[in-house]
Parts: sequence; structure tokens; C-alpha cells
Amino acid sequence: MKKYTLLFWGSVWGICEASFGFVLHRAAIALPGLPGALMFPIGFFCMVAAQRATGLRAAPFLAAVVAASIKTVNFILPGMDPIRVVNPALSILLEGLAVTALSIPQPAQSSPKFVLKFIRVLCVGIVWRAMFAAYLSIISLFALPAALVTSGVRTLLRFVLMESFINSVIISLLLLLLLRAVPARPFKNIRVISPVAAVTVTVIAVSLELLL
Repeated sequence: MKKYTLLFWGSVWGICEASFGFVLHRAAIALPGLPGALMFPIGFFCMVAAQRATGLRAAPFLAAVVAASIKTVNFILPGMDPIRVVNPALSILLEGLAVTALSIPQPAQSSPKFVLKFIRVLCVGIVWRAMFAAYLSIISLFALPAALVTSGVRTLLRFVLMESFINSVIISLLLLLLLRAVPARPFKNIRVISPVAAVTVTVIAVSLELLL
């Protein structure tokens, strides 16, 4: 049943990307950096849920594979620019890779530990964003769009450092609130996801991705 749990949480992430992410990217015209500041915490908690529910260390990356795969359904749409599909999917995979490699912080239990967890979340954000920036630097050599690295140092630093810091604040505060709301073993009651629920959520995610 673990595979259905991974499918479920990866698809929940996909639904958030297709719906909330769509709105945020529209809003980013006036507020640059808004999608990155808010979407990673959503993905993070989907990865947390998948890892807690399955007990698999690789669960964050596997959930990211599901979410990224949902993004790639846009390839079937006529006239879709491939780079607009590849870039979001790759960023999701890098998020999953970074969270898996650096582990997921447990909810805070004391102030010193909470500070360490905040730093770890910050490192996760910086790592995946740095990897994505490196990828953009490479594709920019082939005249492919890579505004985050070609728009100047200020834009790059905002993406790698400022957005990672904002992510860390949001995630750490939510972890603290989660501890107070559910003191013992968060996500304990969502271990078992039925195949029907997992497939239904996946169909919804794919449908939203194609429609929006």
C-alpha cells in the first residue's frame, strides 16, 4: 500500500501546483518570487506526509517524481513550449532530492533543536535552488530562457537566499504549530491510503494540470 500513499501525496502536491501554483504565477507578474516563496512549503509538507506515512527515507523524492510526472502531461498540449514543462518538473525533482538527501526536520521539541531544524530547512532550500540555478546557467549557454541567472546577481540572490529564508520561516512556524496541534507522531492517522483514493486524486491532478 505504500505505493498508493506515495501516489496520493505526490498527486496532492500536483493538485496544489496546478491550482494554487497557477494563481501564484499570475500574481508573480506584480510580485516576483511569490510562487517560489509559497509553493516549496506546500511541496515540503506533501513530502513530509509521504515520508511519515510510509517510513521510507526516499519517500520525498518518490513523491516528487509523481508530482513532476503530472507536470509533464503538458507535453501533449499543442503548442506547448517544452522548456515551460521541463523547468517546473525539474525544480520539483530537485526539491525532492534535496529533502531526501538532507532529511526532513522533525517538529520542534525545544528551542535549540528548533533553531537547528530551521537551519536544516534553510539548507534544503538553498541546495535545491543552487542546483536549479546551475542548470539554468548551463541552458543559458544555448540561448534558452533562464531569467533567474541572466537578469543579474540581485535576482539570483533573491531566488537562492531570500526565497529560501522565507520558505524556512514559513515551514518552521508550521512545524511548530503542527507540534502543538498534534503532539504525538504527526500524520499517524494517514498511513493507509486506499488505491481508489490515490487514483482519484491523481486523475484530479492530471485534469487540473491540463485545464489550467
